[in-house]
Amino acid sequence: MNIQLNKDQKILIESSDDIARIMRSILMRENKLSRGREHLWTIGLNAEFKMLFVELIAFGIPAKDQVQPTEIYKFPIAKDAKYLYLCHNRKTDDMSAHEDDKALTDRMIQVGRIIGITVFDHIVINAKAEDHLSYNTIGLMDELRKSLLWVPAYEQVEMIKKMRDVQIAKNLKLKNVDPEVIAATTGLSLDEIAKL
Repeated sequence: MNIQLNKDQKILIESSDDIARIMRSILMRENKLSRGREHLWTIGLNAEFKMLFVELIAFGIPAKDQVQPTEIYKFPIAKDAKYLYLCHNRKTDDMSAHEDDKALTDRMIQVGRIIGITVFDHIVINAKAEDHLSYNTIGLMDELRKSLLWVPAYEQVEMIKKMRDVQIAKNLKLKNVDPEVIAATTGLSLDEIAKL
């Protein structure tokens, strides 16, 4: 369900704090009973970091736990979003990163890589308090971007081979081996070798 944004909310997003503030104001528009149920939203931004849309993806905990990538990415693809924020609310005061939320974020990062949309952050808000949790701010997004949990096995093998080739190239470069020889040995391009 597409959430209507007012003029003040269609702004340039400069930080996760901006998203948290907007999403909390959207949550507070709902009645008290609805505020107590968990929501999962996606927020799409264009290449200039201006907000394109807010989409309610799931309402209630069971719904959020069963969300599929097609539900998350259908609207961002249609709106040509370049960046995506995930946001959900908690009905309790617990603002920690839960394992099921991390798994959802991890999976959506991998899907986003395939279709060319960057998952920038996952934000947790609460109707009772103004504070929020930003996975990006606490470094969790960097950790999840390195995860191989949702990466297919064949891609993992390719990633491991690439890491091995990079390490070999670094070692050869330390020994002042000619870059052409390093390229022939590792399969890396001369540009890649120059950047090591």
